[in-house]
Amino acid sequence: MDGNAASNLMQAGADSVDIDDASIQAEKLEDFCSPEWQLRSRHFLVLSSAGKPIYTRYGNESQLSTLMSAVQAIISSFSDMSDPVRSMNVGPHTIVFFTSGPLYLLAVSDRNDPEELLRNELQLVHSQIVSILTSAQLTKIFEQRSNFDLRQLLGGTEGIIDQLVDRLDTDLSFALGSLDTLWMRYRLRERVGKTLLSHRPKSLLYAMVIADMKLVTLVRPRKHSLHPADLHLLFNMATSTTFVTGEHWTPVCFPKFNDQGFLHVYINYITPKVALILVSADRDSFFTMTQCRENVCRDLAIDDSLQRLEDAAAQRALHPRELGVTGLLQLYYRHKTLIQHFGTRFADTVDDAQQRRIINTYKRLRLHMTKGTRKPLRIIYYKSDADTVLAWQSSTFELYVAVVPSISVKGIIRLVNSVLEWIKQEEDHLFVVNAPSY
Repeated sequence: MDGNAASNLMQAGADSVDIDDASIQAEKLEDFCSPEWQLRSRHFLVLSSAGKPIYTRYGNESQLSTLMSAVQAIISSFSDMSDPVRSMNVGPHTIVFFTSGPLYLLAVSDRNDPEELLRNELQLVHSQIVSILTSAQLTKIFEQRSNFDLRQLLGGTEGIIDQLVDRLDTDLSFALGSLDTLWMRYRLRERVGKTLLSHRPKSLLYAMVIADMKLVTLVRPRKHSLHPADLHLLFNMATSTTFVTGEHWTPVCFPKFNDQGFLHVYINYITPKVALILVSADRDSFFTMTQCRENVCRDLAIDDSLQRLEDAAAQRALHPRELGVTGLLQLYYRHKTLIQHFGTRFADTVDDAQQRRIINTYKRLRLHMTKGTRKPLRIIYYKSDADTVLAWQSSTFELYVAVVPSISVKGIIRLVNSVLEWIKQEEDHLFVVNAPSY
């Protein structure tokens, strides 16, 4: 495999420590007969077309081999038909299938998740696997040995896929198809971007700075940009425990860019919460990227910009009350032109269960609004006993707002208008408006 991608990722994580190690070990001891496994609301499984287990979010793949074989039999029994199996309902569970080449993927949910939503999430899981191995490598492996155990190559990278599956449940970024951005002073963002551009070596294609999954700034070629889905996968990888310490140089496939080959990625946390990511087509440019990082850090330290960047990253997401309105529980705003978004944190009164329900409602409403119909819905109003959710799209933005249920429709309209005015005033601080290019 070009660059020994999976091996590099395994080595990168050899010295990392996961603070949730005990809980992860407990999860991996589950099997599909155990009460713990059966009580999970969502499951994601990956197997080969020969029925070999590859991945499961909960439990151990080997202990689920009987279940994997049953899944393979179901899919194969429909494979010769013009209308292969796509989904089924079993009691309260929705089961969705997705096949791509030699890989079969399965999602199970008891939350009444829409089939389209689960299929989109399965495609992202598949893309994360492709980002580690490439489609070309997957095809070659299974053409040579149809019963190959892919875990041999993915070993050590399961945590990256686990993290993606968990984020799909709680982070709206993937459903929105846009990049989350860090709220910060415009001049600081501009300073970081210009510094990256001024120290760009010739072999560097893309440079970006992120804080958790939030984009600070990005340098790219003038006539080309990476797809948000590829950046989501890259950011998910870069923020896993594997990469938070030391310098890392690893081949990464960007499926939307080119699923047949690798680019090479340098990852280093230049402060405890801020990562520098450098992307090159030259597999031998590690030391060039290291020098670039040293130059960038030295430059940013001159006027204390590096510390100010860390301070901005350490701040929690904006609280709803900081937008100057009353009754707001949470919101997401998606800028259609920039393909970026920002979201507030939840109000203190919203517990975990309500947070998950609100996020799930956002996802459902967006599916309704973005369906390829002749007259897509512009505004959807959804009211429950615990909260009221409004989804609104125009030619320039999408807005998803959750408010307390006592607010009237007129009150929500006034609140939304106030929020939109605030966003307009803060746009330069909320988004990467003028990303540097070369």
